[in-house]
Amino acid sequence: MISLKKFFKLAALGLVAVATAVGLSTALIQPTQAQNGLTIFGGVEVEYRLRYMIDFNYPFSTNSRYYLNIMRTKLPRDVISLEIDYPDAFTEVGGRFDPNAIELRKGDWRGGEVIPLKAADWIQDENRIEIIPEQPIEANTDLVVVLSDVRNPRRYGYHYFNLRMMYQGDVVNQYVGTWPMEIASDSDHSR
Repeated sequence: MISLKKFFKLAALGLVAVATAVGLSTALIQPTQAQNGLTIFGGVEVEYRLRYMIDFNYPFSTNSRYYLNIMRTKLPRDVISLEIDYPDAFTEVGGRFDPNAIELRKGDWRGGEVIPLKAADWIQDENRIEIIPEQPIEANTDLVVVLSDVRNPRRYGYHYFNLRMMYQGDVVNQYVGTWPMEIASDSDHSR
């Protein structure tokens, strides 16, 4: 007969073996390349993933700058407005935007020529930013939304910012893509 002490040792070893096997098998199920690392379940489909870059990406930084790139292929027609929504978790842990520091630029990476805006509003209670250019933005134009003087959340995390645009002649915004952003990670990021 096995002693009680030996029984518990064997049971503990068995649990460790099962946990290891489950962990390894879970890691092998549907791996997909994410922005940086491995996404096991879910993530943003490649055709909807948008590129971004963040300057001063530290927890609770008050001068972070987000460069949210929109490729020309996302503008098949002229655009009359943009809407960016973000998760509750961003503001729940201290994240904030400065509505007076929102720009829209032509180009990619950090952008170039500034596009004059009719309005740029941070609608905090609806978790969205609304941008309306003075003139419709021409189809097939690379764009960069620049959010300056952003206060990052207190903690590191992934925050999915979704882009919807209204094209000339439409009456509703259409989903365009998502920026899966790694925010407050103690480093500058380019994705």
